[in-house]
Amino acid sequence: MHRSITVLSATLIGLVTTIMLLCAAALLIRFGGDDDGTWGAVDVADALKEAVARNADGQLVVKKTARLDQIMRDFPAFWYAVSDKNEEVSYGQIPKWRPQKTPMSQDGTSFVAYAIDGQTRNLRRMAAVRNTPVGEVWIETGGVAYTATQLMLGTLTDATVVALPIILVLIATAFAALLFVPALIARPVRAVASAAELIDGVPDGRRLPEHHAPTELLPLVVAFNRALSRIDLASKAQRSFLSNAAHELRTPLTNARTTLEQVQDPDLRAKLIAENQKLSSIVTMLLQLARIAAEPVDLAELDLVALARKVTAEHVPMALSNGIEIGFVEPGHSVWVRGSEAAIAVALSNLIRNAVSYAAAGGPILIKVGASARLSVIDTGPGLQSSQPDLLLEPFKRGATRVDGTGLGLSIVSQVMTMHNGSVALSHTPGDGTTVELLFPIVCR
Repeated sequence: MHRSITVLSATLIGLVTTIMLLCAAALLIRFGGDDDGTWGAVDVADALKEAVARNADGQLVVKKTARLDQIMRDFPAFWYAVSDKNEEVSYGQIPKWRPQKTPMSQDGTSFVAYAIDGQTRNLRRMAAVRNTPVGEVWIETGGVAYTATQLMLGTLTDATVVALPIILVLIATAFAALLFVPALIARPVRAVASAAELIDGVPDGRRLPEHHAPTELLPLVVAFNRALSRIDLASKAQRSFLSNAAHELRTPLTNARTTLEQVQDPDLRAKLIAENQKLSSIVTMLLQLARIAAEPVDLAELDLVALARKVTAEHVPMALSNGIEIGFVEPGHSVWVRGSEAAIAVALSNLIRNAVSYAAAGGPILIKVGASARLSVIDTGPGLQSSQPDLLLEPFKRGATRVDGTGLGLSIVSQVMTMHNGSVALSHTPGDGTTVELLFPIVCR
C-alpha cells in the first residue's frame, strides 16, 4: 500500500498544531494558579443572566435552571443577590458587608456582576454583560472559585472557548497543508521522477539534474547518477569486448571460407560452408548490436513510408530467389517520425530476413506502414513457437522451430526501438505465421 506524503504531512501538521494548542492552554491555566473568583464570577453571571425573569406580577425572580443547580451542588458556599432599582432576590449566606449601590454604578450598565470577599471587603471581580431579558440588574455573588485542575478541565471541555477554535484551526491547517504541501514536497519529487523518465540508457546519456534537486533528495539523486555511471562503465566494457571479438573473428572466417572451397567432397564442402556462413551471420549481428548500443545516434525527421519502401525493394531479389513474394502496403501519404534512418533500416532488414527464413514455401510476406507510425512485417511461417513471445526479444533466444537462426535479429530490433522511444509487439498472424509490429512516436507536421 502506497502512502501519500501530502496526506501524511497534512495530518501530522494538524495533529501537532492541535496538541500544541491544548498543551499551551493547559500550561497557561495550570501555572496561572487557582481561581481568585474571576472565572467563577463570569460563570455565575452567565448562569444568572439566563435565569433572571419577571413573574406575572412583574416581580423580579430567579428561575431554577440546570446550570444554577450544578453550581449550587458543586459550591456549598455559593451565594448571590440579584436586584434592580426596586427589589432584590437572593440565595445563600450573603456577607454582612456589600459594596454600596450608587446610581452611577447602575445607570448605563445593563448587567453587572461582583465577586466579593465578604470578610476582607476586597472587590475581586466585576463582569459586565450588556443585555439581560429583564433590563438593568445588579448582581452580587461569591463562594465560587475554581481550582487549577477544575480550570484546566473546564477550559479543555468548553466547546465555545477552546474546542471550536481548535477545530477551526485544525481544519484550516489541514486544508493549508493539503494545498501547499504538494508544491513544497510533492512537486520536487515529481520533477525528479520526470527527469528519471527521460533517461535514455545510451552511453554517457542523461542524468538526474543535481543543481535543482531539493536538499533532502540530493543524496538520492547523486547516488542514482553514480550508479548510472558505474553501469555505463560496465556496459561500455562489455560492448567493447563484443565489438572487438566480432571484428577479430571476421578475418579468420573469411580465410576459412576460402579454404573450405577447396574441399573435394561436395556434401562435406556444402555443409562446412553453411556452418561458416552461420558463424559469419552471428558475427555480423554482433557487430550491428555493438554499434547500435555504443554509438550515439543522431535523430532526424524522416518519412517512414519512403524508408520502408526503399528497404523492402532492396530485399525483393533475395526473397524471390527463395521463392517468396513480398507485398508492400502504405497509407498513401507520408508518415513522419523522428529517428535514425540507418538504425531503422537495420531493424527492418532483420525482420524481412527473419520472415524470409521462416515463411512457408511460396508464402507471401507483407510489409505494412500504418498512418499511426506503425510498421508491420507479416509472414505466413510456422508462427510463434513460444508461450512468452517477449522473451524472443532477448539476445540468443529462439522459438522452438527447425529453422536455424542467430537469435540476435529480434534483439537488435528491440534495441533500435528502445533508442527511438518506441515499442515492439509480437503476435500470431491470423491463420499461420507471425506479425511483428514496430510502433514509433509520430511527428505532427
